Amino acid sequence: MRRSFVRLVVGTVVASWAIGFVVIYGYARSRSWTDEHARRDGVFLVHEELDREPAPNRAGRLAELQQHFSVDFALITTDELERRIGRRAGAGERIALRVSGREAWYFLVFEDGQGGLAAGPVDPANPEGVLPVGLIFAIVGIPAVIGLLALRVEQRLRKVERASEALAVGEFSARVDDQGGPSDELASTFNAMAERIEHLIRGREELVQAVTHELGSPLSRLRFHMELLEKQPEANREKRLDAMVRELDALDELVAELLCYVQSDEFELERVEFDPISGLTDLAELARLEAPGDREIDVDFLLPKSATVLADQRLFLRATENLLRNAIRHTGGRVQLVLTEDDEYVRISVHDDGPGIPDEFREKVSTPFVRLDADRSRTTGGVGLGLAIVSRIMDRHGGRLEIGDSPLGGAKVATLWPKQT
Repeated sequence: MRRSFVRLVVGTVVASWAIGFVVIYGYARSRSWTDEHARRDGVFLVHEELDREPAPNRAGRLAELQQHFSVDFALITTDELERRIGRRAGAGERIALRVSGREAWYFLVFEDGQGGLAAGPVDPANPEGVLPVGLIFAIVGIPAVIGLLALRVEQRLRKVERASEALAVGEFSARVDDQGGPSDELASTFNAMAERIEHLIRGREELVQAVTHELGSPLSRLRFHMELLEKQPEANREKRLDAMVRELDALDELVAELLCYVQSDEFELERVEFDPISGLTDLAELARLEAPGDREIDVDFLLPKSATVLADQRLFLRATENLLRNAIRHTGGRVQLVLTEDDEYVRISVHDDGPGIPDEFREKVSTPFVRLDADRSRTTGGVGLGLAIVSRIMDRHGGRLEIGDSPLGGAKVATLWPKQT
């Protein structure tokens, strides 16, 4: 990429200079004496005035005319003219003579043959006026400025290239320093990409390690139950089969949660504005009905009559459902769903009266497969992915997951949904 950029810049500068030289050459040609140039500068007019004068009066008349013209004029003898142009000139003849790249003359012979008028010299390579000076400066200066800017950009590209090479060999912490300037959009984009890749790779590594452990436990227990099943009397087989069904249910729940965790980061968001009240009410009712049969759980909610949320509706309901299920697993008997809003966020809070979440664990509970109490979680259910899924959904929406203490005595887990993207 860097070499292509250098070739592009060098090619652009060389092309600019080539065009510049062509323009300068054309300008120099236009400054050389031609009939049109001579007429524009008043050479023909001076010649006509002098041609009407007798030869002895021409010097005085020329002195009077010279002050009205910017071109230098001089009277020249026929012999001098022959020496300069290399031949004998005829009466009334007009001759443009370019001596060198920086010297040009225009000669006009008088009709009486007694000498002629010499106009010049002019320097074709010497620009006159604001426009040609500015044009030549632009032709020479702009490519030089482009080259200096390109050199700086190339240095930044070299840093991006080095960081890309490091990223390619597994150094996922490689970043490009952001120092300001027009090329830093590339650096910022690269850093965002690198951070995303690092996040995905680290997440996948953690997920693979955790899945290996999580799948290993129920599979080992299933194998243990199958071995015991062969040795059990017929009367005890039903009990053993029930235990195996529970392990299969745990595996099914784990697979479903894993799919949800992965998909929550890969599905394209479909943000729409919708009223969440009906969906939240249904979720609270379903959560109450899905509570374990031996526990009576009161699920109430404090919701306004209407509200508006800007989010992917499916992921919004999924995140809230996870919060409710998590609260029901650990509540003492009461769960509360609350919706509040301010100028920036719509806040969905789920309270419970369970043991709560200690301060030192609040940052860890959104990590996949992290449980505060492994024995308790095995008893109450769950695979440790509920809050991890919620955290990922909130990251994708630019929102936040907050964990704190509930007025009910347990945990308060809240999702903050931004009102603007």
